[in-house]
Amino acid sequence: MDDFTLTNLELRESTETGEEAAGLSHASMKGMLLLTVLELAPRGEPRGAVTVVHDAGDTGDRYRELATVLATRGWAVALPDLRGHGRTEGERGHSAGLIEIGRDLEEIQDHLAYRMPDEPKVLVGQGLGALHALSYAISKPGTLAGLVLVAPLHEPRFEPPEAPSGMLGRLMGKKLTSTSPGSIPWTGDQLVRGAAAAAWDSDPLTHNIITARAQEQAQRAASEFLPRLSEVGVPVLILHGADDPLSDAECSRALAGDGVHVQVLDGLLHHPLQGDGSDAAHLALADWLDQHVPAKG
Repeated sequence: MDDFTLTNLELRESTETGEEAAGLSHASMKGMLLLTVLELAPRGEPRGAVTVVHDAGDTGDRYRELATVLATRGWAVALPDLRGHGRTEGERGHSAGLIEIGRDLEEIQDHLAYRMPDEPKVLVGQGLGALHALSYAISKPGTLAGLVLVAPLHEPRFEPPEAPSGMLGRLMGKKLTSTSPGSIPWTGDQLVRGAAAAAWDSDPLTHNIITARAQEQAQRAASEFLPRLSEVGVPVLILHGADDPLSDAECSRALAGDGVHVQVLDGLLHHPLQGDGSDAAHLALADWLDQHVPAKG
């Protein structure tokens, strides 16, 4: 089952802090950008919709195998590329912040609701995407029927932008801005096992850029929303690779509680939904959805 379709959603550009920018012109597309979403429909009527929110530097393309597994269970699946990632327009690695990401996730949910107005909606977030999914779930109560956080970044660690140096930089008045590029200091062999590690490093759709504003908002999401996990109000699954070198599995275990289920999977790294051994993560996620987000009726 690999009949994916590519959808382009027209979104408004953002202010520096993530609100909708002024100056919209439908005639020229000025003030608009295109956000791409890979979609996979199940055979027959969908039982609901799952949206996968990718990690920093990541792309929805890498979740095709998960989408195929979920589609066999009756789920329609959306794999968006966030702004500045994959095929979506926008400055590489830049996000204007949680307000902007929340707007974009809401647009995706509205797009899905057009065809499935009453079916349950679930967000699956990976790494930094888990923080984005969590902030959306708390900010938009009543929108989701379930939430899956995969290796959430409890302490986001990125390389900050380097301040311009030397006489030329001073003469040109260069200084750090919200869009100054920092870097994502991880490689494929920290994310996945097997051939998928080299695939991450060589994939033209992945990158290692994250801007100053995106880094600051990642820190905010971790410090503000992870402590509020109990406010989500829907069943939550946290999946974590036991050998994750980028996010502490014990921090995820500590979040287990009423309505929050934690599964730590042996042998898997920071992206347990990819690479060797990912079948176990796919199965755990799909089984949990069957148990906790049942089909209507």
